[in-house]
Amino acid sequence: MMVTACAGAEGDVLRSTPDAATSEASTLDAPTLDAATSDAATSDAATSDAPTLDGRLPGDAAPPHPKPEPLMTWQIQLSGGMVDTSAEARVYIADFEMPASVIRTLHSAGRIVICYFSAGTREDFRTDAPDFPTSSLGASLPNYPNERWVDIRNPTVRSIMQDRVAKAARSDCDGVHPSGLAAFLTNTGFDFTRADQLAYDRLLTAAAHTLGLSIGLVDGDVSLRQDLVADFDWTIVFGCLATNCTPAGPFVAARKAAFLVEYGDESRKAEVCPKAKDLGLSAIIKRDANLDAFRATCL
Repeated sequence: MMVTACAGAEGDVLRSTPDAATSEASTLDAPTLDAATSDAATSDAATSDAPTLDGRLPGDAAPPHPKPEPLMTWQIQLSGGMVDTSAEARVYIADFEMPASVIRTLHSAGRIVICYFSAGTREDFRTDAPDFPTSSLGASLPNYPNERWVDIRNPTVRSIMQDRVAKAARSDCDGVHPSGLAAFLTNTGFDFTRADQLAYDRLLTAAAHTLGLSIGLVDGDVSLRQDLVADFDWTIVFGCLATNCTPAGPFVAARKAAFLVEYGDESRKAEVCPKAKDLGLSAIIKRDANLDAFRATCL
């Protein structure tokens, strides 16, 4: 699949379009957490309070996976075919439908694996695209007419996104990178409010944390990030070094990981790296907003 990072009128959202399928059946079709236990649960009501296989009681949060920390090395690849696992990076971000074999390879090399999906739009190539009610689909994105904003208040939309978080956990992702979490700032075709957005974003953080996953915030202004810094574990900002990347400030102040993507090539390292370090950001330079495997790193 191909993914591009954009900001502006369409909102700070990473968009995906399909290319060759990269998923494995074991990743896409794994049973849900509820389905895996439903038969046992219904066969004997007296066992409903029995501990899970890992010793947890029903409803208890899962043990936390490793999460990004300040100034860790990192890589993000959301286009360009199969994920290149050779980069010397502690944190890897790739699509949540990447093959399970890629996640195993990254884990075997000691990487923290973060799994991306759009939480603010319906991408028409996703396997769950038919599940979105017509009434939940809003305006098309001007440059991506097959992708539409979704109504974050809709119960089915919320359930789909919670299922995606659960799917990431089943695939052994360590965290999730949902984009499109500041849609109230753009023309979605809906009238949901900032309060609606905060409630939706916190719904996703609760889903992630219950399953032991970290979650990152990659959208919104300083005010939104300040309101959500206690709920999210890390952040990413894009192409903002010229303005000191102020949206990352609440996370840096809270001593949480803050990642920066600048655009260009190796020649920008002398300009980007010292300033990013002074701002407390883990910076990489990507060729362009397609976010392919190319990476020039500061750390």
